[in-house]
Amino acid sequence: MIFRKAESSEAAIIMALYKAAIGTPFCTWDKSYPGETEITGDLSSGSLYVLEKDQELIGAISVVPENELDDFDCWKIRENAREFARVVLRQDQKHKGLSVYLVESIITELKKQGVSAIHIAVAKENIPAQKLYKKTGFDFCGEADLYGHSFFLCEKIL
Repeated sequence: MIFRKAESSEAAIIMALYKAAIGTPFCTWDKSYPGETEITGDLSSGSLYVLEKDQELIGAISVVPENELDDFDCWKIRENAREFARVVLRQDQKHKGLSVYLVESIITELKKQGVSAIHIAVAKENIPAQKLYKKTGFDFCGEADLYGHSFFLCEKIL
């Protein structure tokens, strides 16, 4: 298993991972999000990471360059906090512990970068993601309505 920064040549593969997740149970994405704008921005800012298994990309996660969640009052730590988003794992790789590996890998990466806390929003209807974030040590500390969905706000202090 290899966790690493994505390369621009892998944009189409990552887009295919995103598109394959649309319409699956618990996924709140649609045909317009995530799209080329997100992939291009993530690649150009060096904030898109992938999970590779047997020389195939099976997952991706983005560290959001601008933390859109900063303005919420529930955070214990605001300074030097980052947000990750667009977590995806290929459908045939689910239920193997790889989502935990992917999230723990980005946590380790952000610790290396000196980040103090991670803030994320998880859709209330996305039960598997909620379990994942609880399992990886996130505290549920608030709620918000964003992008036409209701979310739990979660924080992990590093």
